[in-house]
Formats: sequence, C-alpha cells, structure tokens
Amino acid sequence: MENNEELLELKMKSPVYEADVIVCGGGPAGMAAAYAAIHLGVKTLLIERYGFLGGMATSALVGPILGHRLSTEKPAVTGFLKILTEEMAILGGAPGWEESLKMGGIPFDVEIFKYVTERLITDSGVKLLLYSLLIDVEVENGFIKSVIVANKSGKQKINGQIFIDATGDGDLAFLSGAPYKKGRLADGKMQSMGTVFRVGGVKEESLTKKVREEASQKLSRARDSGLLKIYNTQIGIKGSTIRKGELTFNITRFAGDGTDVEDLTRGELELRRETFKIVDFLRKNVSGFKDAYLISTPVQIGIRETRQIIGEYTLTAKDILLGRKYEDSIARGTWWIDIHCPLGRTKDNVHLCTRDCTTAEPCLMLKKHPDQLPQKNKLHPPKGDWYSIPYLCLLPRKINNLLVAGRPISATHQAMAGSRVMGTCMAIGQSAGIAAAQAFKKKILPKKLSVKNVQEGLISQNALF
Repeated sequence: MENNEELLELKMKSPVYEADVIVCGGGPAGMAAAYAAIHLGVKTLLIERYGFLGGMATSALVGPILGHRLSTEKPAVTGFLKILTEEMAILGGAPGWEESLKMGGIPFDVEIFKYVTERLITDSGVKLLLYSLLIDVEVENGFIKSVIVANKSGKQKINGQIFIDATGDGDLAFLSGAPYKKGRLADGKMQSMGTVFRVGGVKEESLTKKVREEASQKLSRARDSGLLKIYNTQIGIKGSTIRKGELTFNITRFAGDGTDVEDLTRGELELRRETFKIVDFLRKNVSGFKDAYLISTPVQIGIRETRQIIGEYTLTAKDILLGRKYEDSIARGTWWIDIHCPLGRTKDNVHLCTRDCTTAEPCLMLKKHPDQLPQKNKLHPPKGDWYSIPYLCLLPRKINNLLVAGRPISATHQAMAGSRVMGTCMAIGQSAGIAAAQAFKKKILPKKLSVKNVQEGLISQNALF
C-alpha cells in the first residue's frame, strides 16, 4: 500500500502550474473571465477539459448566442461578447456587431469561433491548459489551496489565490464542498438535455414559406405518432453555422441528470440514434433535403441545467418578471423563463414547462405542485427591459476565495432558465474575472470587495451592468 501511495505521489507533479487567478472551464463564462482578469494585470490560468474553447457553443454546437440585446439598437451585453463577435466577423464567422443587434441571436461558424477565442485568450497572455479535467480540490479552512486535474501527463496540482468556477455544472464548487441544489423544488428534476446537429447539402432556395409550413406539419404528425421524439418542428436555422446550404437543428430532448454518468451515456446513445432518424425523415419528406447529409453531431450532449450554488443572494423568477435592478448589478439579463420539460416529453405539443402544459400524460407538478410552475403568459421581463444579475449570486457560501460564473450561479430553477444563455454567461464571466483580479490585487476576499470596484472595472472594459 505504501509503495502504491509513493507511486501516486511520483505521478503527481506538484505544483506544475501556479497563477493568481485560476479559471476552471473554457466556455462562454470562463473565456470572458480569463480575458477580463488578464487585462487587469494578474497572472491568469484557464483550464479546459477539451482540446478547444467555447463550451456549449463548440462542444455541443449550441447556437445562436442569445441574450445579447434589448432591442434592434440597444445591446444588453457588450465587453468580451462584442469583441468576440467583431473578431469572428472579420473572418466571416459571424455577422458584424451592429447587424447582430438586429437579430434575435448571433449565429456563428463553430471552427472560426474556436480559432478566434483561442487567439483572444492566448494573445492576451492567459496561460491555457487544454485536455485537462478537474478531478479534485484541496481545501483548507474554507479556502481552496489548489485544484487537481487529470490529463495525458498524469495528475497535476495547480496552486492559485482566487478561483473561478466556470465549468457549467458547478464542478469546482461541488468538489470544494460549497452548498448547492439541483432542479426544481418538488422533485429535483432538471431541464431536459438535447443534441444540436448540423446538416449540409440543403437547397435553401427550395425552403419557401409554404414548404416550411408543410414540413412543420409533417414533423408534427411524426411526433404525435411516436415516430420521432422532437419538441420543435422547425426545419433548421442559422445557429452554429452561417454557411449557405447548412442548417442546425435544436429539436431533440432527453430527460436526465447532466451530472450522472449513466444518464449522460444513455442520452448520448439515444439522441444520436434519434438524430439519424430525423435526418432520414427530412431527406424523404421535405423538399430541399433530398440530398442533405449529416455533417456533425456534437462532442457532447447539450446541458441546460445541473447544479446551482447556494450563494449570498439567489436570483428569482420575480427578479426576471419585474425587471428588477440592484445596486450590486454586474450583468444584464434579458432572456426569459425558458424551461424545457424536465420529463423529456414531446408529444401533445409539449415544449415549455408551465402550469398551462398540454401534456395528456400524468404529471406530478401539474397534479400536486402547480404553484411551483410559471404561467405561460408570465415568462418574460418587461418588453425592452432587463433585469440585474447581482454580484452576490456569484459568491458561494462556505468557500471564501471562489467565484462562480455562468450557468451555476445562485438562482432558482425558474430564474436560471433565463440567466443560463450564452450572452448573459459571458457578461457574468467578465464580471467574475474582474472581481477575482481586483480581490487578488487588493488582498481581500471576493465577498469583501466593493461592487463599485467591479462596476468600474466593467466600465473600463466597455461592458454593461
């Protein structure tokens, strides 16, 4: 046993890396956090488990980027997102910024997204560590001392001062012992997962309004008969592609826990099979798809909801519906209470989880807890308005030198359905990066940092709050 422990110690290169600010997760929030921190002059390390950046945008092909605007002229998010969009546009990978404000979401080319984000991060001086999976955390008296990752070099211990959890699933907070919750109050069920896939060879000129309407009807019948398990009958959009003849589809659904390996495995297998069935159906039944082919399925299944930290403040549905503004606002949210059925249902035109759901199947929430469900006509913030993401939502309890950015911030099941979109996550990430850098430079805990300092940092980086 002792020999085995000595061998393990030899394999653990400790410490391999060291930084002032360590960001775990290279998705929308993590990239923005690292970019913001390095521009305040602190040594920053960004850890990502895949061989590329982008998170759900690239690994799960989720697009377009949502939550970026208030109107066709007014953005809700600028800062890192604006820089990223403009850089992608130069390479033909996204619309220009002004054009993007006229669109409900920002479409992009996945490969250009990867290339531009890598360049923005590395050129700014951030140390980037790819192919590294967070597996453990060393905590002492409520302070994270180091994170441990596993990669082809073995296990590596990485020391830091201030840490940011941008893993999407709250992995760092979870491993640190920070309190969290999952799913809705009554039964813990979380929003269903899904697989976005990309189709090429589409004759878009054939997709007239009439063809689209007829295709939607055919897909509806296929869904109602049980032939296809789809919640959306739209025949593709420019989401994570902008190329002519290509469309992305976000229409599949799988109920499960995105932090459970068995559910993840079943979801991957089931949705890949479903994807091939859908593409085959389109080829046989929709004009313009006769010669279509599947270009790609995602690296991983798309996750909408898993862990939410229990923070110093919890964002609520009322915050969204009333467009509440807080003095400690560090980002603007515009997306609505968009809850995909946690039971994974698609028949009976089931899309959103509300107390007005049309399901004909038994549902615990409708029967016993309708008061915990939102109303279909009360899902959106006031038109043209926004709601605050308070700084306190980024501060987990019990762990003193940790900030949480992106999807796992402190929010209720209903509220996170609005704050989870990528535009908002980038804004939250940029704020977390600024707060981490300032806390390090001032030698104080993130919870002791004046939010005015964070807001001043956001102004200096041309970001909104």
